[in-house]
Amino acid sequence: MPFFEEFEADVLSQETLRRPIWGAFALLRDQLERIVALNVGWALQLMPALVALAWPVLPLGLRLLLVAYSALALMPATALLFSGVARLNRQEPLDLAIMRDELRRLALPSLWTLAPLPGLCGLLCLLIVVVSPLQFLLLDVVLRLALLILLFSAAYWGPLFVAEPRQGAWSLLRWALRLAWRYPWATACSLFLALVVMLIGYLSVAGFFLMAPVLAALLLWRRTLVLLVRRGELKVGVP
Repeated sequence: MPFFEEFEADVLSQETLRRPIWGAFALLRDQLERIVALNVGWALQLMPALVALAWPVLPLGLRLLLVAYSALALMPATALLFSGVARLNRQEPLDLAIMRDELRRLALPSLWTLAPLPGLCGLLCLLIVVVSPLQFLLLDVVLRLALLILLFSAAYWGPLFVAEPRQGAWSLLRWALRLAWRYPWATACSLFLALVVMLIGYLSVAGFFLMAPVLAALLLWRRTLVLLVRRGELKVGVP
């Protein structure tokens, strides 16, 4: 696998390697305003779908358009979210002009590289719903196992996509699966922490719209960096 350009600037210290999780919370404290701004920009893309779900009296066509917009906009917004997280992690400037340039760079690649992966998850869920009543036990088990493996590797989709947007969806999935297979415990811990952060944000509502998704992305990004160091693909302690 080629050395990812986006990771070249992420030179990690030994302290970062020892405390990747607490470092994310320290960064949250130091970059709170930027994190909130980045999170609000991402969360706004969900608003049309939430309006469509909350107002069933709206015309069906309008509701479908609102949901379609959110589904389409969420992939570029997620790519932009991880790009912003990478810059925050490196203490780089983060302003509207930079994010606009990043959106232009990542929007189309996110649709043909990143979007097929959650789409595949949706397809597997649909197949499970169809197959379950037919009592094809073996096929049902295989589909559920494939879905679990796919979701397990999802911890690395965002970081690896932003690192190399030009790669294909299959290349991204293979690399994510290799990391998940090589480091199952670290992957499980990262996913658990990210899910806890998202759950707390969801329960508090305001937390979800202000910081939870960015904090979850930051935790996953830093974990990916640490694992790449272990694989010898990232420099350590170099100024």
